[in-house]
Amino acid sequence: MAGVGFTFASSMLWPFAAVGCQDSDGTADTSSLDAGADSSSPLGDGAVPVDAPHSETSTVHPVPGSAECAWQPGARPAAQLPDTHTKQYVIDLDHWQLSNDRGDPVETRRRMNDAIRWATSNGYDKVVVPDGVYLVGETESGNYQAGIELQGNMTLELSPGAVIEMVANDKWNYCVVTVGGNSNVTVRGGTLLGDRKDHKYDANGGGHDEGHGVCVWTGVDRILIEDMELHELTGDGVLIVGAAGSNESAEKPSTNVTIRNNHIHHNRRQGISIVGGQNVVVSGNHIHHIEGTAPQFGIDIEGAGRTDKDILIYRNNFHDNAGGDFVTSSGHNVWLEENVMTQCQVDEEGSYDPALPCDLKSQSDGPVIHWKETDNVIVNNTIRMMKPTANGMWGILGYTGGDGPTRKNPVGNYVAGNTLHNAGIHADDNKLYFFSGNTLNDGTLLAAWLGCTRLENNHVNRVKGLTYMFRNTAGVAQDNFVNRTEGAPPDKDIPVHFPMADDAPYRNSSPVFW
Repeated sequence: MAGVGFTFASSMLWPFAAVGCQDSDGTADTSSLDAGADSSSPLGDGAVPVDAPHSETSTVHPVPGSAECAWQPGARPAAQLPDTHTKQYVIDLDHWQLSNDRGDPVETRRRMNDAIRWATSNGYDKVVVPDGVYLVGETESGNYQAGIELQGNMTLELSPGAVIEMVANDKWNYCVVTVGGNSNVTVRGGTLLGDRKDHKYDANGGGHDEGHGVCVWTGVDRILIEDMELHELTGDGVLIVGAAGSNESAEKPSTNVTIRNNHIHHNRRQGISIVGGQNVVVSGNHIHHIEGTAPQFGIDIEGAGRTDKDILIYRNNFHDNAGGDFVTSSGHNVWLEENVMTQCQVDEEGSYDPALPCDLKSQSDGPVIHWKETDNVIVNNTIRMMKPTANGMWGILGYTGGDGPTRKNPVGNYVAGNTLHNAGIHADDNKLYFFSGNTLNDGTLLAAWLGCTRLENNHVNRVKGLTYMFRNTAGVAQDNFVNRTEGAPPDKDIPVHFPMADDAPYRNSSPVFW
């Protein structure tokens, strides 16, 4: 997989000027988000079902009208779950002569796979692995170390004390567990442990970045991964891959994949990679300390010529990820909703604690990166930065080619209800943006060389420094505010008037703000 590094637009080199505040004069009659609605509905026992209720403020308000600057966002994505498998077989370790004490990895792998095949061919659809440490791994080729291979229409359930560990190896690619092209599969419980600490890397620094916990490939349907710990992988905790199209065959994405309530951490490349996925739900996961080889993101949507669409990233907790928390270079109708993203100073439970030191050496791109032709619904997230990335103090940032307000994708980006601390929102060289109900504490909302832009009910609370920075931005704006008094209540808000016009290019635009 290619790294996500990108040459940032030249707008970062522009001189910054102070922002002036003028009287309010709304220029458009549009629906507004109810930014005061509660977005903290309880999760009960921690399970996050695919159809979990979400905040009223997550509802997308489509841009009204049918002209050039209007678009209709897609529906909130969902994923169909696999069947519930109930006919259970607990692997008999004595019968299969199967070691649960880090015995021979080749024999352990073969015998566990034999037990799974026997169970599924004899009417069992749920295979339970008893407690213990199962060291697995067998060389299948010069580049691949094989692990546990599942059958279709089954559940693999690891007992709470069960660990499947990949043996130390020198292979570029491995899967601790793979669905192997099979559908209607659940993987649940226990721990998948990689060989990162003892892996034998190439002396010349070769990639070795494809060692994964669960491999969901290729073109499979209805997969559930839940309640697991996936860590110390040389690649990703979970990799989803679809079959790329060719002259001989149509593309076949992996569909209806749900990844929920997992602890994914200390992997070398990614927490989760989506490379050709459709109807994917990632919810309730704790994803942190991803560091080692690019891209180093919590979640990366990067189709590599495949289609990624209808993806929900919901109520996950991200922190201490060296690349960033979320990046999409190829996604369409991607909803990033109600996640918590904190660069560092986070305790073991995933909660921000300002008394803790920041152990994150650097963050290269994130927290949130979306590429120009993707379309996203980014709503009700909480983002907190402590140090700049290579791009600066931008919590939500759109990468572009620096080619002005051009866009091939007719669906835009909806950024609403987010709360940012010591972080800003940066958008340039694009069109079809709707910013609504965002609150930036000690951050800047920047818009430059944008067409078809709408801003409403945004608040920038900043005692010193830049608040709104606009240059060559066409669109409409109403009810945006600045508050420059530390700790001041909302009645100290100062309305800001942006003299934008809704035509392009830029008649009566707003260079006065920058």
